[in-house]
Amino acid sequence: MIMIGATARQSGKTELASIIIKNFCKQEKITGVKISTLHEGDASFHGSMSLPMSEKYVIEKSTIHTKNKSTDRMLLAGATETFWLHSKDVFLKDALNELLPMIDKNSFVVCESNSLRRLVEPDIFIMIKNLKSEVKNSVKDILELADITIEFDGTKFLQFDLNSLDILGGKWVLKKY
Repeated sequence: MIMIGATARQSGKTELASIIIKNFCKQEKITGVKISTLHEGDASFHGSMSLPMSEKYVIEKSTIHTKNKSTDRMLLAGATETFWLHSKDVFLKDALNELLPMIDKNSFVVCESNSLRRLVEPDIFIMIKNLKSEVKNSVKDILELADITIEFDGTKFLQFDLNSLDILGGKWVLKKY
């Protein structure tokens, strides 16, 4: 799994995920995953469009509906399948245990999530640092876990070389130059 996190909303996570998927989908099966975690105290914690109040979590297997939804953009980039997991933070581990068997075992995963990094050690954890926004409090404890940090200026990624990523021996790897 490559996991992509970000220091703020609207930081290009889906754009980067789509670039990675498009680059690798011709050689391997790629599954896209987006995880939206609701934390106690969030305005939407007690009910939102994506997570009914009575639910602990919801897993959506996506089909293309619009070009605006993150998982649809991953499909358009070449992902074989995509999942969007909406979870209250306290149920994320349970949700993950339900999601993992749904993912094709022969597929490489590109995942958008900050919260999941607390539970899973991916092959590569990429953190996008948004230069135009403050760092979210919910991210501060995982910043140092990033294998690579990429800066985003609001329109483009800085200091990122797609050629630094590869798949070797059944794993995502960061190549050293």
